[in-house]
Amino acid sequence: MTRIIPAILPHTYRGIEMGVEKIYEIVPAVQIDFVDGHFAPNRTWLFNNKDEETIEAIMAEDMGLPFWDTLNYEFDLMVKEPIQHMPSFIALGPSKITFHIEGLDHDKTIEFFETVPEIIRAAISFGMAIGTATDPKLIEPYLPYIESIQCMGIQNPGFQGQSFDDRVFDQIKAVRALYSDKIITVDGAVSLENAGQLVEAGVDELVIGSALFQNGDIHGTMEAFQKVCSNATSQLES
Repeated sequence: MTRIIPAILPHTYRGIEMGVEKIYEIVPAVQIDFVDGHFAPNRTWLFNNKDEETIEAIMAEDMGLPFWDTLNYEFDLMVKEPIQHMPSFIALGPSKITFHIEGLDHDKTIEFFETVPEIIRAAISFGMAIGTATDPKLIEPYLPYIESIQCMGIQNPGFQGQSFDDRVFDQIKAVRALYSDKIITVDGAVSLENAGQLVEAGVDELVIGSALFQNGDIHGTMEAFQKVCSNATSQLES
């Protein structure tokens, strides 16, 4: 069954709380999107100088992310050269971290992967995201260190509510051909209209933001996505 992951693009810590409160009972994991203002012009919580006391408390382990003890957090780092910020991200306690290949310093990233302590490797899985126009072969040096590849369904990562970019289907096909052993995720403009097509194209995980949180009936919308994904899977198996 296709895994559905709600995504929150938070401008404040309260934004995370409000989003998580709506979905923590119906999903095992949620994705938090981080944008640094350099990879994309937007800035999210952790990079916009908001809630600094809360950030300090989390770093000091005096508090954690909402429902941290029952909910897995996955981080999507739309951040230029994110390795310099890894101590902060790791301190937040994610179960998964996804890098965007377009924002990486290759040598620093490989050094990070080669030297990351085993205790962190055991607790956190890693993924690599690529844009619709990025050559998927660029992922190859990172293959020993990652479990998933995220194909972007939008042209400009960093903002929710964008139009779906059909070029993602070509990326999915290319990624599946090159790296069939990796989990394939699509993030960006996933909707009830295209979710079935994405599953049929071979996607294992769908990250959903606007289509879920901007709907007044989150539980009903989640059930609708699950039904669409189930029907698409049945079509593949028939």
